[in-house]
Amino acid sequence: MRSPCLLLAVSLIAAAPPDEGLPGPTVPDGFGVNIHFTDPQPGEMERFAEAGFKFVRMDFFWEGIERERGVYDFSAYDRLMGHLDKVGARAYFILDYGHRLYDDGLSPHSPAGRAAFAAFAKAAAAHFKGRGVIWEVWNEPNISFWKPRPNADDYTKLAVETVKAVREADPKATILIPGSSGFPWDFFETLFASGILEHVDGVSVHPYRESHPETAAEDYGRLRALIARHAPPTKPMLPIVSGEWGYSTAEKRFSEADQARYIVREYLSNLANGVNLSIFYDWKDDGPDPKENEHRFGTVRQDLSPKPSFLAAQALIRDLKGYSFTHRLRGATPADWKLLFAKGESLAVVSWTTDMGAPEPARSPRVQVVNDSDSDAAGMKALAAIRIDAGPRAEGQDAPSHLAVTLGVADAKAFGCRIAGATEPLKVEYETRKGAYTALVYKLPTNPYRTPHREIPLEITYDGRPLPAIHPIQVWRSDPLSLAFAPRGGAYEATIDNPSKRPFHGRLVAKGPGGKELASAVVNIPKGRPKGEASLKLKATKFDVALVDADGSPVLEPIAGRFEPLLGPDRRDVLDDLEADLHVDNAGTGGKPLKTTIDTAGRRDERVLKIIYEFDAGWRYLVARPRKPLPIPEKAREVLMWLKGDGSNAYVRCRIGDASGQTFQPDLGRLDFKGWKLVRIPLDGSAPGGRWGGAGDGVPHPPLHWEAVLLLDSPDRDKGGRGAAVLASPSYRLEP
Repeated sequence: MRSPCLLLAVSLIAAAPPDEGLPGPTVPDGFGVNIHFTDPQPGEMERFAEAGFKFVRMDFFWEGIERERGVYDFSAYDRLMGHLDKVGARAYFILDYGHRLYDDGLSPHSPAGRAAFAAFAKAAAAHFKGRGVIWEVWNEPNISFWKPRPNADDYTKLAVETVKAVREADPKATILIPGSSGFPWDFFETLFASGILEHVDGVSVHPYRESHPETAAEDYGRLRALIARHAPPTKPMLPIVSGEWGYSTAEKRFSEADQARYIVREYLSNLANGVNLSIFYDWKDDGPDPKENEHRFGTVRQDLSPKPSFLAAQALIRDLKGYSFTHRLRGATPADWKLLFAKGESLAVVSWTTDMGAPEPARSPRVQVVNDSDSDAAGMKALAAIRIDAGPRAEGQDAPSHLAVTLGVADAKAFGCRIAGATEPLKVEYETRKGAYTALVYKLPTNPYRTPHREIPLEITYDGRPLPAIHPIQVWRSDPLSLAFAPRGGAYEATIDNPSKRPFHGRLVAKGPGGKELASAVVNIPKGRPKGEASLKLKATKFDVALVDADGSPVLEPIAGRFEPLLGPDRRDVLDDLEADLHVDNAGTGGKPLKTTIDTAGRRDERVLKIIYEFDAGWRYLVARPRKPLPIPEKAREVLMWLKGDGSNAYVRCRIGDASGQTFQPDLGRLDFKGWKLVRIPLDGSAPGGRWGGAGDGVPHPPLHWEAVLLLDSPDRDKGGRGAAVLASPSYRLEP
């Protein structure tokens, strides 16, 4: 392959200088930490400089600055800015919290309280104008940091007024909202519906989780689609910011080795998801107690001695300084992450795996420089000359799916782009040129269904030859529908999730062999409703079921197969054959038996299994398992069960073993809801979650068997939790 005339690939839109706006994907411009000081201890900034971080996120306390009404003292933050200037770092200030002089110290909720807070924010923006500060309106307003309790409407009113005030003081200010704890979808809906996205520069979230960082990709995709539903046409790709996210090394939490892996994987996977600014929580351990979660988030100890996470971040910054992320390359398995970085004509690939069964070194990112003598060097250089916006895309009524590609090469006509396996190239909607650079906008193929997510594998060629394969483009629907369908209490029930709350009118149709209609039900979801339901009375067990619109066109891929109940070893209801245990700290010593109760519930008086549980602090989980060995039918493709939520937020899992001795523990969500919900468990190994033992390859080797039909993990290892697990109508969907 001839080598293209390589130029520095740039966006046609001028990038902001590194000390203004949001950072780009160049290491370490968007790598930062949270701090809790304005005056560092001796040697602290020198240690900070050794790491190479470029941002600090810090509370900008209203009550500490406005000690008299209308009088603002920014001197403490002036000192902090001076320290940051010396080490080449920028400030990311959080405008927070309540003030004793307004609204009785609660979060601002009256017109006077909001006006006072907005005036404070306006004065701050004016004072630090031109200093490259990023402003964020509040910290985690969706949880207890909003007093007396979270209120999306009150926060939205405050945010709208505050953003307007900051803009008046500094039209070029960089403003973020809402600094949310996790991804509170209903909270986002209320906030975004106000029209505020037109006036801010990004949406900030705190993607804390008990699992590895790469699992945030799905949340980012869903958020991208939600932003597309509400953002103005001028901001189709409004940035997402990871404003706070860490892993504590307190006892029985994460090991220091895991924290070291995760700090760099968090930053790197965020870049691959189009999230260029990542703030790790925390810079320094907050206290001396090794058992206290909040005391062990730091990258350095209280005496400033480095933890392994500090050294890992320092090494990554040293090895990749000045390199910009370009592409995620396709790996051998979905667990493989390979990221391509470029610095002029120098290239580097960072590789690791999320496979928990892999050796520890393979789970830590490794930087490898691409040498000219490497067999794929020419292809890598050609690929690095192409810029495709990183991260997920949105499609749907609000966002036609397009793919913008910038070619930083003189011979742009030598490049081609098509869907992998297709014979025809993608259609170019339009192109623009600026000197030697060419920007192409391709129209991606329309999805006939309203599925929440799809992948599009691309094949990029140069001189007719394929370049190294990139990871498939991730596309998320802004107006999705999803159908859950399973037997329940002598009939078949369906729930249709409609997160966009747009009206839908259609039918649920079951068809037998030859396309004969066996049963149907009207589905009417009024505007503003997030969910619809339908029920089909069928004697058949083998059929296809489809959701169609008012014109009869399918809006989701039909569900095909046959259904049969999940029976116990003696061919009776499996609910009669389950026993439950409470386990402590995964000690392997057996669990404490819990009482199980068979009851009736629902409008059909269906039989349910109920388990009352109470978790104290620490690692606690309950397991509901068969009393005797219970195989899974060889033709089963997924397990379906109805679970009643108790709002406890407990983690929902199960355990399945295979013939090699490998155990799979799929993550099935959380009990963050109330009422009944259908849980689906794919049996092909595709469900996210842990695995261990046996072949260790992530591939289920039949025959499969149950180890636990239900596993509930404590929602909070610091506080514990209590509730009731209620399970009904477990069944299999088998291949046709």
